[in-house]
Amino acid sequence: MVIGTPFVGRRHELDLLRGKLFAPGLGTARFVGVTGEPGMGKTRLLAEFADLAADAGVLVVAGRAGEFERHVPFGVLSGDTLSTVDIHGAIDVERYQLHRAIRTRLVELAAPAGLVLLLDDVHWADDASLELLDHLVRHPPRARVVIVAAYRPRQAPPRLSAALSDGVEEIRLSALTFAEAQELVGDDLDRARYEAAGGNPLYLEALTRHPDAEGNGALAAELATLGHIDLQVARAVAVVGEVAEPTLVAAAADLPLPETLAALDRLTERDLLRPLGTSGGVRYRHPLLRSVVYQGIGSGWRFAAHGRTAAALAASKAPATIQAHHVEQSAVHGDQAAIDVLVEAAVAYMNTAPSTAAHWLRTALRLLPADPGQEPTRLILLGMLAKALGVTGEFESSREALHEVLTLMPAEPAVPRAQVVGFCAQIERLLGRHAEAHALVLGELNGLSDPDSAAAAVLKLELAAGTLVGGNFADARDWAREALATARRVCDAPLLAATIGASVQHSYIKGMVDDEVLGLLDESTTMVDSLLDNDLARHPEAVVLLGWNELLYERLDGALRHLARGLHLARTTGQNHLVTYLRIGQGTSYGLLGQLHEAAACFEDAAEAAVLTRSDELRTMALAQQSWIVTWLGDPAEGVRLGAEAVRLAGPVRDWFSGVAHGMLAQAKMYAGDPAGAVELLRRAGGDAELSGFEPVTRVSYLELLAAAEAECQRPDAALACADLAQKVAESVGRQLPLAFAALARAHALRTGSPLEAAEHALAAAERFTRMGDRVDAGRARLVAAGALCAAGRAKAAQVEGELANSLFRACGAALFERIAGRLQPAVQVLLTPRELTVLALAAESLTAEAIARRLGIATGTVQKHLENSYRKLGTGDRLTSVLRAQALGLVPRAEAQTH
Repeated sequence: MVIGTPFVGRRHELDLLRGKLFAPGLGTARFVGVTGEPGMGKTRLLAEFADLAADAGVLVVAGRAGEFERHVPFGVLSGDTLSTVDIHGAIDVERYQLHRAIRTRLVELAAPAGLVLLLDDVHWADDASLELLDHLVRHPPRARVVIVAAYRPRQAPPRLSAALSDGVEEIRLSALTFAEAQELVGDDLDRARYEAAGGNPLYLEALTRHPDAEGNGALAAELATLGHIDLQVARAVAVVGEVAEPTLVAAAADLPLPETLAALDRLTERDLLRPLGTSGGVRYRHPLLRSVVYQGIGSGWRFAAHGRTAAALAASKAPATIQAHHVEQSAVHGDQAAIDVLVEAAVAYMNTAPSTAAHWLRTALRLLPADPGQEPTRLILLGMLAKALGVTGEFESSREALHEVLTLMPAEPAVPRAQVVGFCAQIERLLGRHAEAHALVLGELNGLSDPDSAAAAVLKLELAAGTLVGGNFADARDWAREALATARRVCDAPLLAATIGASVQHSYIKGMVDDEVLGLLDESTTMVDSLLDNDLARHPEAVVLLGWNELLYERLDGALRHLARGLHLARTTGQNHLVTYLRIGQGTSYGLLGQLHEAAACFEDAAEAAVLTRSDELRTMALAQQSWIVTWLGDPAEGVRLGAEAVRLAGPVRDWFSGVAHGMLAQAKMYAGDPAGAVELLRRAGGDAELSGFEPVTRVSYLELLAAAEAECQRPDAALACADLAQKVAESVGRQLPLAFAALARAHALRTGSPLEAAEHALAAAERFTRMGDRVDAGRARLVAAGALCAAGRAKAAQVEGELANSLFRACGAALFERIAGRLQPAVQVLLTPRELTVLALAAESLTAEAIARRLGIATGTVQKHLENSYRKLGTGDRLTSVLRAQALGLVPRAEAQTH
């Protein structure tokens, strides 16, 4: 039930909300932002809409952010209905998984009648709540759900404005007219009071009760007539929270519970407070009223009230995450118990609400005494703070915290310091400062007292990682090999496994694959499998590198096994920055195995994790992979959109991330019907016509794509040059996958001039892909073979290859290639003989029957017979129509090809 004065001046806005609720065919969530200045009626409009929805049998869930609880995670979701999603207990999951769990819960709640989710005062929402709202807008629940977010636009943080900027309808509440104001408070309202209130409903009501006051003073005047006990309880409610439970109110007020309950009843009767269902909790009639009360409390009483509330929560053994807000407001410098609570709460929320964790860690650091004995604790807290800031994308602040750590940290022990330097270098690279990252690590390495120590191996390993990410594949100094040599002299198995992994990866990137490298890969596999998780936790990059190396070296089953272990380690050790890399590795493995939907799920996870870190580089990588898989799943237009966004985020820097983004966008453009655009992108990303800017293995796959695009542009000579180069690079690498791509590149180049030879190379590529378990690429190769065989007049063989390809595409869900195969089928079914194809191709050059006869050395009547057979098989009646039909089916070259 809505309590209060008449509902006036907002009927149109309520009708707009009603329209969202009862819109026909509502199967995906609708979002509405209700905006207006304080007191303009946002809360009342939401209450009226809640009543309307409830009367229609629709479930209503409501939440409100609190002005003084802006660092309480997910504070806007205070409704009990969402309690089945364990927000406060979800410690060991990534944030995006929690967001999905809440989205799933909303879908469940929406069945069968629908759901309305009302979020009030969202301008005060904590970062975790805003991340959730952003997720829901980007991934709307697929159910009959209406989500309404009310907020003050002038106080909206940038993240809220960004989340609600795309596809969210805004309902803006303006001042009431004078007539509407009279309807609200009575006909005796005069113009002076109306102007004083600015047409604001809340201030109009307050001025009606206290005509001599103005602004917030009118709200404060409501408290002037309260008795001492009632005022004390009113203040305690403001302290306890946006929603206040009676036992905590009693503790905050320092009053017996019966006396507190009686006062709560009196405050409710005066409509200062309003009860919340059967929970016993209460909240202020309006958040502005709570704000006036809270800010009017003396600082000493407020400090003590928060302290009493914190003590009551501690006595009831409430989690540290619940105590932390009140502890923060009542702790004194040097209060170790308070510091412990804040740190425990920060640890609990490090994964699901790292912004809040960072806030509590900063508070703990502020409370920590400036005592030399506390320096170890300070270093630990600063390290935790840097991590929390890093995973929320506050890289500059994370860098500052790490620099403070390095300033305070002694030179010995050297390994922990080297690890901090490595983390700092990672943050520098995420800021795009590759040169600074390299200089930082190199300077630390040069300053070590022992150049053959474990710390030296850690730093050299970091230099190797920087070389790879920066795309500096031609770096004269092989830091990975140096790290390996150093690690072999140190008795640290996880470190050795990590350096072996880096060395194997760098050898691959440089195209140096031999028995020694394969032996190292076997050694790292044995080592990682023999190590316990607790051992690997010190160097989780060992299992991450192993998983990626097995992917690169075509050991896909092992890759999936080790990447899954790496993901488990990342989650249990809180190293969430590894999630994007690991999920991309898993997605790539699934993509190569033809499990496209599983790949898409991995890449979606990677993209969500990257969004939450606010790293352009990680988002670039994830979006590029999404572009690839979405294109293969049948939506090249969406692939172009995702690829273009990846290229935009990559910016002008030419590194590994940028190269992948350009390559995947090129593929999407190719299949969206823009082969010329694909050629231009590939050559720009590769640095030249030979794509020498790519590392060898990736270079071969992009040369295959470039050959296909050049062939589509009817430049067979350029396509053949790509194929020759692909073969040369593939032979230098000596792996099955590059050799398969090289053979397929040659098939593209030859398919017009030498279709039988093209089919031979395509089938050879298909066999290599099949041996690797790469089903989609095997299908692609067979599809090229089918087209070439068709062009050569081998229709039955073409039909066999086409059907084999299509069965692979159907099994993998590769809808794009299913469509392409479907377009080939009519051409296969035409069954033109080689001689008929030759005659028709010459007819396409506008040669007469006599000229064709002379060219082929046959009788003119024979030419006419071949043409008549072609007309019959093509279902046409004349030469021009037959030529056009044959060109549309890809049986003969189009006229433009003759100019090249």
